[in-house]
Amino acid sequence: MSTETPPRRSAVVRIFDRSVVALNAIGSLWVLLLVLLICADSFGRSFFNHPIDGVTELVAVSIAVIVFCQLPDTARLGRLTRSETFLYRLQASNSMVARLVVVGFDLLGAAVMAAIIVGTTPLLIESFERGYYIGEHGIFTLPDWPLKALVVLGGTATMLCFIARAVQHWLQVRERQG
Repeated sequence: MSTETPPRRSAVVRIFDRSVVALNAIGSLWVLLLVLLICADSFGRSFFNHPIDGVTELVAVSIAVIVFCQLPDTARLGRLTRSETFLYRLQASNSMVARLVVVGFDLLGAAVMAAIIVGTTPLLIESFERGYYIGEHGIFTLPDWPLKALVVLGGTATMLCFIARAVQHWLQVRERQG
């Protein structure tokens, strides 16, 4: 058992971590509200022959938004799916190479998020400028840009988490070398 105190995290890192946890909470709350909405829609269809307008559209767009709200915290905690067996075996044979592979995974994750951000940002701008909506006019409409903004925000936060993890693992590699 180590008696060393962990290094203090900067205020920026603490604020970022809290923001990522808040985004995760928003995603979780969104799931809860979506479940309640689906149940209410099902109840309305079954007992009153009157569904709730827009539920199908909300469910369709919510999946991506929920993923991008919860993805940053998952990446920050290192809980994304990966081949642990491969990494454990590599760690047993060569811990330096294993750490470098993890750095590579993190950098690849950051690159994928950067590609998503670059691809989604023009769609966000266009959606905002042109006032795009989801749904059917007169029945149910929802502005499209806030959903795309959450995807860009979540993607950016996830990319930063991947970069932070890559730097952390790289520093561990450097520390082991020195």
